Amino acid sequence: MLMTTMLPSSTRQNVDAEIGPREAGAFYSNDTGTFEVLTVLRGDEAQAAVNRRTDWAVVTRHLATDTLSTHCMVWTSSDHLICRSTRTAEEVAAR
Repeated sequence: MLMTTMLPSSTRQNVDAEIGPREAGAFYSNDTGTFEVLTVLRGDEAQAAVNRRTDWAVVTRHLATDTLSTHCMVWTSSDHLICRSTRTAEEVAAR
């Protein structure tokens, strides 16, 4: 049986705000590079992935280095959405 945690709607809204527009297939950039979002994890799966207490985590691929990273850094004004899942990583990297 799969257990899921039900969050109150205000908590869910806070979590969604922290994740920002990152969803599987999205591309975004910040001062450290350009990233493809591979997946968004929530609940126990997120906590296990980052080995700490959190409600969420994202798995990303750095396009310049092809490095995978799992983190729970909040979306800030220094992050910029390039596109949702309409283009391939190679098309974004070629820009």
